[in-house]
Amino acid sequence: MDEIDHIAHAVWDVSEALEIITAADGVEHVWTLESDNWQYWTAYVLVGSDMFTLLSPTHEESFVADYLEHNGQGLHHIGVNVTDLDAAVDQLTAVGGEVIMEDTVTDVRTEATLHPKSLFGLQLQLIEWDDSVGPTARDHVEAMRAAAPDDRL
Repeated sequence: MDEIDHIAHAVWDVSEALEIITAADGVEHVWTLESDNWQYWTAYVLVGSDMFTLLSPTHEESFVADYLEHNGQGLHHIGVNVTDLDAAVDQLTAVGGEVIMEDTVTDVRTEATLHPKSLFGLQLQLIEWDDSVGPTARDHVEAMRAAAPDDRL
């Protein structure tokens, strides 16, 4: 694993959470994406050069809604950049990690998320960025935005 990409926080209302969090100096709401496939909003927020995301369900059957029902609002997962996703997945599954979600944004990134029960309560999202994507959090957001010109994936 190379570095933390982002920390994701689950909330019921992304608009309300953004209104509160962006009131602080140095916090910038960069973009909000709607995932049709996974039924949730992701608000990308930068604090300096670091990124965190706010996740909010768009449908009651979303995994985010399920998470919120069971756990309440709070830390959902940590995204970590990796150079070789397959190798990272192989290493973690060899010691008991369980992949629960995989996704690809063509020419941007490939990811695998591991179940928190297999990692002592930590839900970990492993992300391999395409070589064409720059190294910064802002580069990552902009690459995602370019892949979703209508703010939907």
